[in-house]
Amino acid sequence: MPRQNFSSGYAFEDAYGYSRAVRVGNQVFVSGTTARPPELGRDAYMQAKAALAIIADALARTGADMRHVVRTVVYVIDLADAPHIARAHSEAFDQVRPASTLVQVGALTPASARVEIEATAIIHD
Repeated sequence: MPRQNFSSGYAFEDAYGYSRAVRVGNQVFVSGTTARPPELGRDAYMQAKAALAIIADALARTGADMRHVVRTVVYVIDLADAPHIARAHSEAFDQVRPASTLVQVGALTPASARVEIEATAIIHD
């Protein structure tokens, strides 16, 4: 199966040496994604919505969409933000209901990020 790498044009992808998304066969892996300015300076809900929009765009580039997501991992720096992030996640995935893990971490990059989300999708149709 051929491997396809997809960039979103974010400068850190080249600096760090990673792809926003990788597709192998019918599987798509979207890297951990944070909001970007101006949403990066906003609350956890708005940051989560922005990160999910970037994920949706990455999926579209691979030929997938949000309905194909089977798993998310959500990293937060403060569990007090969990209800706000859960609201954004539910809005994006209410009908899809992927498996998901929520993990508190000490910090994220960039430092003003409150949430980072990664996704795995399987194109099943």
